[in-house]
Amino acid sequence: MRHIANIGRLGVKELRSLWRDPMMLVLIVYAFSLGIYVAASAMPETLNKAPIAVVDEDQSPLSSRITGAFYPPHFTQPALISLGEVDPAMDAGRYTFALDLPPDFQRDVLAGRQPTVQLNIDATRMSQAFTGGGYIQQIVQGEV
Repeated sequence: MRHIANIGRLGVKELRSLWRDPMMLVLIVYAFSLGIYVAASAMPETLNKAPIAVVDEDQSPLSSRITGAFYPPHFTQPALISLGEVDPAMDAGRYTFALDLPPDFQRDVLAGRQPTVQLNIDATRMSQAFTGGGYIQQIVQGEV
């Protein structure tokens, strides 16, 4: 019983000291109201309809499967563009990601070689760029 009385007195003491510190009260009110609202309504860390373009220089069933693996809600429907369109489209901000599948990609994969796939990322969208790069890598590896 004595322990409960001590805890009660310590609690009252803390509330009195808190009442005498208005800045701490403001901070507590902010942290449990406006701070929570701001964090909840901020931009999500997950991808949501990130625009992606694919340069399919292979035109094989494997490259078609990779292109078809990007779907909502993480990505928009992939746009098929040519290699010459990548830089102007990325500079204009039309795509956050541009994936380049090289010629003879499927043939090299089936032969046991490790062909290089190029992924261009618009880093001005930092949160999507970091998260999306990992997603795209997992999708391509999963399809291969």
